[in-house]
Order: sequence, then C-alpha cells, then structure tokens
Amino acid sequence: MTRLDDILTMLINFDGISRKFVLPSIIDKLRASSFKGDTPHGLGEDSAAISTNSDDFVLLTTDAIVEDLCLEHPRAAGFNAVLANVMDIYAAGGTPTSFAVALSYSDPDIGEAILDGLITGSHTFKIPIVRGHTNPHSSSTYVVGSATGTVQKNSLLTAGGAEADDVLIVLFDRTGQRGIHYKLGWDSVTDRSSENVVKRLSVMNDIADRQLVTASKDVSVAGIAGTAAMMLEYSGMGGTIDLDAIDRARPADIILEDWLRMYISLGFLVAIKEENLPELKQVAKEHELSACRIGLVDDTKVVKLSMNEETLDMFDFTKGPVLTPRTGHD
Repeated sequence: MTRLDDILTMLINFDGISRKFVLPSIIDKLRASSFKGDTPHGLGEDSAAISTNSDDFVLLTTDAIVEDLCLEHPRAAGFNAVLANVMDIYAAGGTPTSFAVALSYSDPDIGEAILDGLITGSHTFKIPIVRGHTNPHSSSTYVVGSATGTVQKNSLLTAGGAEADDVLIVLFDRTGQRGIHYKLGWDSVTDRSSENVVKRLSVMNDIADRQLVTASKDVSVAGIAGTAAMMLEYSGMGGTIDLDAIDRARPADIILEDWLRMYISLGFLVAIKEENLPELKQVAKEHELSACRIGLVDDTKVVKLSMNEETLDMFDFTKGPVLTPRTGHD
C-alpha cells in the first residue's frame, strides 16, 4: 500500500464526501417529479439562479448546520450558518442581499448563543436578516439558513461549465488557522474586519464580471478533492487532482491529509482556460488571495488522484451518478 492508496481510502470514507452519495437519488427525484424541477441553474448548483424580467438573476441558496455543532458551539453554529450561505452566493458571482433562518432548540442559553452568532455573521458579511422561524421547545437543535443574492445574467458563474483541458485552481487566504470548533476547517475570518472579509469574497464578483472562469464552487465540507469531484461530475467531465501540487500549496502547519478534507472559509474552486490564468492570478492578488493550481479537467468522466508519478481512480462517473449528476439543462 502506498500513501496514495491510504489517501484514496481516507477520502472515500470521509463523511464530508460520503454523505453526498445520497444526493443523486434525491436530485433525480426532485428534477423528475417536482413542479418545474428541471429548471435551469437549479438543483446541483451552489445557488439556484432564478430568472427575472430585468438584467439580473435572483440567487437563492440554503444550508443547515449539524446538530453537534449547535449543541457544543452554538455561537459558531449561528455564525457559520451565515458564512455557508454567503459563500454559495459569491460562488455564483453574486452579491448577497438577504438572509432568513429557522431555529430549533430547547435550551434558551443555546438559542441565545445561536442568535448572537447569526447577528455577528450578518455584520461580518454585510447581509441583513429579514425573516425567520423559531421553535424554542423542540426535541432537536438546529439552525438552517437561506440567503438571496443578485448577479447580472451575463456574469453568472455555474458549477457545471468546466471543459476539457481547463485548469483547476483553488483560491484561498493563506492567512488563517485551523478552526477552533471544527478541526477540519481553515479559518480566515476570525478577528478580521468586515471590510477585510468582504474584500476577499468579492474576488468572485471581479472574476464573474471579467468572465474569466468556466466553472466555480466554494470549497465545502467535502474539502478540495470532494468539491473538485462534484464540479467535474456536474460538468459531465473527469479530471486529475494533483496531490503533489496541493501539497506544495497547503499551509505549512496543516498536513496534506487534513488539507484535502478541510472546509476553507473564503475558499473557492474554479475551472479556467490556461490563457486566462495570468489574469486570474492578478485578480486574486488584488484581493489578497492565493491562486493555486491543483488539477486538470478532461473528458474521461473519471476523477483521478495523482501523487509521486502514481495515479488512482477516485470516482468513475461512467458507471453511474455519485455526487451531483449533470442536468440536461444547465
């Protein structure tokens, strides 16, 4: 067994990825059976893009925070509910406009701490909380957030546009630390001013306006490898994830095995044509972010991991859907 074998096994069994294995059946059922379930730029995207009569799309997204975090670190749960939704809006090239939340708890101290986190998040990311639902006598504890945003129709970024020979790039802030409440999190937000955070997030607005990339996702709890696999499947593509390149680019105090699985606050994955890479790096620099090459897209519909001149298959989409299958419309 090589180190690459061990990493592959670790990733396949990683909860941030394995929990996604249920998505194809859910997405397919909703697309086939719900009212207009096959609407373009909907299921499978980080943010749904809803057409309007103006030059803008309305963006809509939703995210839930796991109960363990709500119980053990409720303030962080509230804050991260806002962060997760805001990241989805920026990943589509948009600007967040509003936030709504559903709260469920039985301990009033936990409920108050979640609220404090939500309020801090609203100020940090400059997004107003406009609607909510609260159950203060529940047998379960959770926070579910939903955000809206806007983006010009000709600037919309999709998770499903990657093309063969595109380069995969991770944009992230090297200044950060391992998360206090979630050890597989890279925290580049704590102790930062709102202006500083928004400056970094707005890199996606500049990228969208310049139409630099073919596909975009925020780096989710699936980590770099899982997020890349989701993008490639949704694009109907395959590709190679270069672990040697990721190893060279990781923060010095985070081991590769952890960095591959980390949720990266202010982190985005994009697919881009090689000729647009210099401009992308310049835009990232202006927003004080690093742009690190981590792989290449191909048309095999197989996601591969490479390391030390060895290559192993991670997912083979020709055998059936795995994470976020491609829609016929997006």
